[in-house]
Amino acid sequence: MEGPPGFERLREKYGELFDPGVSAAGCWIEVDPAKPPTIPILVAQVVSKLEESRAASIEVRVAGTALGVVTRASLEDLEGTAAGEAVPVSSGDRATLAGESSQFRALRYACPESGCGKEKFRSFHDARFLPSCGTDGHRLMELCE
Repeated sequence: MEGPPGFERLREKYGELFDPGVSAAGCWIEVDPAKPPTIPILVAQVVSKLEESRAASIEVRVAGTALGVVTRASLEDLEGTAAGEAVPVSSGDRATLAGESSQFRALRYACPESGCGKEKFRSFHDARFLPSCGTDGHRLMELCE
């Protein structure tokens, strides 16, 4: 199919979003071929349009020419990836998995004064910023093994 400049490149870029078995939809989104959105941004726009219009599908157009049709089913088929990107959803949000980490441990600091027993924990060690006990006359806490 002939289309505006960059049409085939965009069809290939967004191809996994399109449902080939669905024809033109009543609702559509226009993509600027000079500055096309990333896949996650386009998916967000499509989801917003689907919610707003309650339509079953959204047509993606470039300069008025239909690029493809995105359905709710084709979005669900992305199987948990970040809108078709190769990186899983939430991989960069610093979330932790259940269970104990095999690479990190909390660092324990203790007051060196005999009989005090106060402790503090840190996720990293910086000798310039050692925790203090907080009791008058006590020294900075020491890193324990």
